Amino acid sequence: MTERATYALLIYDASGGEPLDAAENRRVLNGHRAVQRAAGAADALHAVARLGDPGAETTRTVRKKGEVHLVTDGPFVETKEWLVGFYLVDCADETEAIEHAKRICPTGAHAIEVRLVTWHRA
Repeated sequence: MTERATYALLIYDASGGEPLDAAENRRVLNGHRAVQRAAGAADALHAVARLGDPGAETTRTVRKKGEVHLVTDGPFVETKEWLVGFYLVDCADETEAIEHAKRICPTGAHAIEVRLVTWHRA
């Protein structure tokens, strides 16, 4: 059996906060369902999550080499798009992970970052 790797498919809102029209929203949902069906059928889907809207979270940062822990309201990590959700899915290679990412949002309303996951187990 071929060794598979886990990839995180990080979904960012690239719409500038504009709501999707009904047709675009259906295309996006159909893309999500296709990835969930395919990865689920292959027993390769670890997790799927939609994150809360920005503004409802807190950000924890460490300053001065671990001396100060700062907790702030809101999304103060410097970014133009906000992270709206993610998938953790096993793939044969990065090419397969990218194909999943293409199906998630075929409309361009989201940017999908594909990152290899390194598991650290105790």
